[in-house]
Amino acid sequence: MIAKLPGLPVRIACGVAGVIIFVLLWKAAGVFEWVNPGTLPDPFELPHAFVQEWSSGRLLPAVGSSLIHYFWGLGAGTALGILVGLAAATARWFDLLQAYLARILRPIPPLAWVVFAIAWFKVSHAGAAFVIAIGVFWVNYFATYSAVRNVDPRFYELARSFGQGSYWQRALSITLPAIAPGTLAGVRTGIGQAWMTLIAAELLGVPGMGQEMNAAAGVGAYDAVVVYMLAISLVYALSDLVYAQVEKRVLSWRP
Repeated sequence: MIAKLPGLPVRIACGVAGVIIFVLLWKAAGVFEWVNPGTLPDPFELPHAFVQEWSSGRLLPAVGSSLIHYFWGLGAGTALGILVGLAAATARWFDLLQAYLARILRPIPPLAWVVFAIAWFKVSHAGAAFVIAIGVFWVNYFATYSAVRNVDPRFYELARSFGQGSYWQRALSITLPAIAPGTLAGVRTGIGQAWMTLIAAELLGVPGMGQEMNAAAGVGAYDAVVVYMLAISLVYALSDLVYAQVEKRVLSWRP
């Protein structure tokens, strides 16, 4: 028996309580020196640190710079991941050709490609987008591949009985509609994966929030580091909210 979910006010109250508890534990960690003194900023001083970063003119340019290579890398990695995953799962000969290659390349973390990104693209938006695209690619590749493999074969048999026997006919009438939920879930995961890869790539000098975090940490301004961490969280929350609405409209046919 599935337990009934509590109402919205209860869920909001519990969520707020969780945040308050986290902030109090954060404050206690600094007061009682559970970590090295001076390395954990006071959570109640963060609004002042935010105002400083904003007034200095560093925050908004850093966010804008990060968004440039974020969207380029996210778009390229998503598109290629879906296309290659779809091709591998629907074309037997292509699946055989790429099977071992995928097993060789998949375990290599995106950050391992930073060396080549710098060699090929220098320290630039293109280099950061390249690293992001690799991380996003594998998320969408496996999400799409698995979604196609889980399509009921009887749907294809039914399509053939109605004269839709070609690859493209089956893809348009059966495969794409059937894999939409799984593929779109992969895209949503990739939106978060892109941020994690982006910040790590920027630590090597690409302009953006990661570079500002690295510079702030270098002078011991850990409150500024947290400001950028929260900025990343806010941008991700907004992008995920927008995508959730788009996904809801695209999958409006679901019960």
